[in-house]
Amino acid sequence: MRVVFSTFFRESKGGGGSRVSYDIARAFARQGHETVLVCPGEKTGIKKVAPNFRYLEIKSLGEGEVSLPYLTINNLKFLFNFLEEFRPQVIHGHDFGPTALVTQFWAINHHLPFIYTGHVLPTKFSEFSISEFSESLGHFYNTNLMKKYLFNFFKDCDAWIALNKDAQDDVIKYGFQNKIFIIPNGCDLQVYYYCRTSQLSERQKQLTFIGYLSQRKNQKYLLKVMEYLPENFTLNLIGTPVNPKYFEDLNKYIEKKHLKNINFMGEIPYEQIPQILEKTHVLVSASKMEVQSLVIIEALASGTPVVGLSNGTIDELIDKSTGYRLKKNTPPKIFSEHIQEIFSLPQKEYEVLCQKAREKVSHMDWSDIVKKTEIVYQKIIESKKKEDQRKKNIFSFIFTIIGTSFIVFLYWLLKKIKIINY
Repeated sequence: MRVVFSTFFRESKGGGGSRVSYDIARAFARQGHETVLVCPGEKTGIKKVAPNFRYLEIKSLGEGEVSLPYLTINNLKFLFNFLEEFRPQVIHGHDFGPTALVTQFWAINHHLPFIYTGHVLPTKFSEFSISEFSESLGHFYNTNLMKKYLFNFFKDCDAWIALNKDAQDDVIKYGFQNKIFIIPNGCDLQVYYYCRTSQLSERQKQLTFIGYLSQRKNQKYLLKVMEYLPENFTLNLIGTPVNPKYFEDLNKYIEKKHLKNINFMGEIPYEQIPQILEKTHVLVSASKMEVQSLVIIEALASGTPVVGLSNGTIDELIDKSTGYRLKKNTPPKIFSEHIQEIFSLPQKEYEVLCQKAREKVSHMDWSDIVKKTEIVYQKIIESKKKEDQRKKNIFSFIFTIIGTSFIVFLYWLLKKIKIINY
């Protein structure tokens, strides 16, 4: 099968949705599919990264989390000419940015399926750290203009892949009327199966959080939990702050409460996460909202129990066989007591807990996810053949090109005069 994926983000940036778009493309290529990922790059061109796998990079502006594609006539011509030659059978977007809109436009006008996987809840877009990253961007997401853009983009998707039942319910609530399939995120389980089980007898007890430092991820709650734990407990916080002010707030709280053994470890390369989890006794999460966290999946795959507050991922994957799922309003003291309960287990019982954690996500290996996704592709391809052909509204396409070009220029100008520094 010839498949095109698209993403608005550079690799290792943009959170779980970005990670999955790169990982699923690699997974499809490993299974023998001719695979292309349309993604940001320093310049527009084709880059072969593995057998059956190429990047089609669109020159993009920005650093770090910011990635704004240059949707010039030449770049669009390069993209469309490549797609004409490659002749994909399906196009699959993992976000709703300008690149996805452009590939969707091409798919519709060539009567090909365009499928979208949602990594945020559609009724709560602005709550997924967007407003923390930029208050003005958060306001923009709530404008009627943006709501209309999103409505039209989703309306033109042939199918929506929801990561779990909670996400599916939210998609239905949003009003999406085309086909919806449930397929979870994937994970290279074999990498995590090599992780050794931690020993509870170790003097220093290691708790770990992995993810952006943000109000939604709620690390301040974890600091409050540490107030009730003995001094031989360490909290490792891995990730970068979405907003520097929140990071300052965390440090001030640590200083005010004289907390010890809090390690801000910054961003850790994805390849090193298995080593981190191997040294972790318990992964902790107080996130207020998740769809399906890759970190939780990876922790379970490594055989690491999880203690977390209720959210979409915790509710789906965590119970007494894999750790503790606690109500959102659980006091930090009670959270700390559940952590200590795990450390009070005999080593043999802890190892059973770790094995159950691995079993919980055994169906999420990328090889299994690719097979499930292939089935969806075939269903949509067959149903597409029976539909009347339609054309994408050219006005929304032109609006996106002009709007993106204006944002690129505005970003360049503000950076030039040093109003923004990222």
